[in-house]
Amino acid sequence: MNHRQNRDDALAAVLAVLLLVGITLITRELAGLWAAVAVGMGPALAVYWGPPIARQIALAAEIRRFRRRIADWDRATR
Repeated sequence: MNHRQNRDDALAAVLAVLLLVGITLITRELAGLWAAVAVGMGPALAVYWGPPIARQIALAAEIRRFRRRIADWDRATR
């Protein structure tokens, strides 16, 4: 990465944090403390928990699909 791209990435991160803080403060005034906590922590938790949960959902769907294929194959061989 070059220096300009690092500076642009840092600027983007700072702006994202400022927007998140601003939105959290506005939410606190309009809707109360717990709504502000949810708005403030929601994106961070989504980034942290999103990929593992998506993998679990995809794995569960594949397991269901595999079990259906086995059940269909078992019924066809009887």
